[in-house]
Formats: sequence, structure tokens, C-alpha cells
Amino acid sequence: MLDGRIRPARVAAEVRLVHGPTDIPCGQDELIAICVMRNGERYVDQFVRHHIGLGVKHIVFLDNGSTDGTVPAACRHERVTVLRCLLPYSRYENAMKAYLARRFSEGRWNLCCDIDELFDYPYSDRVALDELLRYLSGGGFTAVVAQMLDFFPEGPLSGAGDDPTIPLESAYPCYDLSGIVATDYEWSRLSYEAVKMHSGGIRRLVFGTENGLTKAALVRVGDGLRLFQGWHHAVNALVADFTCVLRHYPFTGAFYEKVREAAATGRYGRVTSDEYRAYWMVLAPRPDLSLRLPTARRDAGTGRLLEEGFLVASPRFREWALSPSRRGPHRDGLPPAVDAMGPPGAKDF
Repeated sequence: MLDGRIRPARVAAEVRLVHGPTDIPCGQDELIAICVMRNGERYVDQFVRHHIGLGVKHIVFLDNGSTDGTVPAACRHERVTVLRCLLPYSRYENAMKAYLARRFSEGRWNLCCDIDELFDYPYSDRVALDELLRYLSGGGFTAVVAQMLDFFPEGPLSGAGDDPTIPLESAYPCYDLSGIVATDYEWSRLSYEAVKMHSGGIRRLVFGTENGLTKAALVRVGDGLRLFQGWHHAVNALVADFTCVLRHYPFTGAFYEKVREAAATGRYGRVTSDEYRAYWMVLAPRPDLSLRLPTARRDAGTGRLLEEGFLVASPRFREWALSPSRRGPHRDGLPPAVDAMGPPGAKDF
């Protein structure tokens, strides 16, 4: 408990402003995204364009000691704040993220993504982000589960380029669902039983690692919510009746060097450093390794991921999202049946 108070206080004392505003007005149907980053130059521009284009109002980056052009790249953008904190990531990762969430989103919705992740949700082609947030608030939901999906190039990893002018989805179009294992979700109260924990994926198939792939990426920050438990989860939340995707792009041209450094230095902490050592054992003798197995597929959007069962959505959410009258009388919440009955299928722990 003492450590739980000391680390956030230490982070707050060490944070420095590099660029942008620190007072960001944000309504109940608006969203601030936060991201702790280091050496993410390849991703910054597309991360900002994607999330601002999705409807995010403002992005707050906390840089943890980048040595490349990450910070200048982020500072070129409007609607972006850049902070710096040089405390060790292995010890302060969760404290840094919790600091950002509570400093910038207390009482509102917050999205937390890594710099190599792009967030998306079912029916984002027809449901605006502010509508989605009103749906969530109207249903009493306080967290949304996001499933991380690893993307990789069609050819060898050694041929993956880092040209920032090439969109990530073009450079790394492939994914593989065959190694994903789904188990019961137990971190918070579910409103839809089909929401599951994912693990494994392509990294299990190729590297033999047991990666957790599920995060509570979108949360309504409040007094009763415990953030970043077990690194990526929220406790005391009511989980929404659909899941989202974090398109994850770790396998760039810099992946080989990142793995080599992480395996040697242990920068990411004991558990994650063991994971990087497992990567290194496979990569070191095979720098031309390809992740494209016969079960690989090319990305075709969240609709395809719903069809494949990677994402889930309750019948009620689907009906709401597809309703032509969604922008009608019930702009500020759910259809009347949900307002009257409470969230669909809620279960008590």
C-alpha cells in the first residue's frame, strides 16, 4: 500500500512539460488518449493521425527517454501534449500510466495505447466516437475490453522497412488467429458473457511465448476504479457488451535490434525481459525469419474480425449500432429497453 502511494507521487514530481497544453477541457462525450513511449519515431505520425481521425480530442505522450526523433515528431502535431519522465520503465510503467489517466481524465473517458498500437471498435465506419461514449455512459459501463492483434509483413522480418511514409496497414497487413486461446474474463463484472481473455497468438506459434493479449484500454476514470492492475486491467469496472481491437505493429525493421537490446539489458522488467530473451533465442540464428504461416490472413477491417469471432458484440449493441434512428431521440444514451433494464446480461461476482 505504501509503495502504491510513493510511486505515483514520485512520477508526479519527475514529470516535465516538453510541448503543448496541460489544461485540456474535455466533455463527457470526448476522449483523451494517453501513451507512454520510447523510441517510437516510426509510429508517431500515424498514431496521431489515426486517433485524432477516430475522434480523440487530444493525445498526451509521456516520453521515457527516447534517443531517436520521437519527441520532435510528436511536437510537430497540434492537439498533442508531450511530457517527459526518465524514471525506470521496469519499475514505474503502471505508475506513469495511472498518473496520466488521473491527471488528464478524472471523471471522464480515457484511452491508453502503446505507441505501436492503433485502437478501433466495431462499426467505427458508422458510429462516431462521441456516440459510442454516450452509449457507454448511458449503459453505466466503466471499461471496454480491447483485444491486441499482432500484425506482420508478408515477407521476412529482416525485409520489414521503417519508412514512415508507408502506412502501417500496408507495410504489415497480415495477422493470424490460429494461436489465440480464449479463457474467462475475471478482472471486473461482465455485461456480456462472450467477452473473454485472449492469450498466445502468432508469438506463441513462432516464439513459444505466452503473451497476454487483452487490455482494458478504454476506461471511465473514477474513484472506485483501480487502474492498470496486472499491467493492463481495471478492477471494480462494469465491462461493456462489445470488444475492441488494438492493431499491434511490433514487427518493424527495428524489431531485431529492440529484442537484442531488451534481452541484454532487461529494460522492460523481469517478466517481459524473459519474453524478449525467448524472442532472441529464435531470432538470433534466423534474422530472415518470416511469421507468415499458412493460417495467416490479410486485414479487412473490424467487420471481418467480428465475423471471425475475434471481436464480439452483443445483439443489443449490434442493433443499436445498425439502427437508422440511432441519431434520433436517444442521442444521449441507449435504446429505452437498456435504460429501463440496465446493462444487458450483467452478472455479479
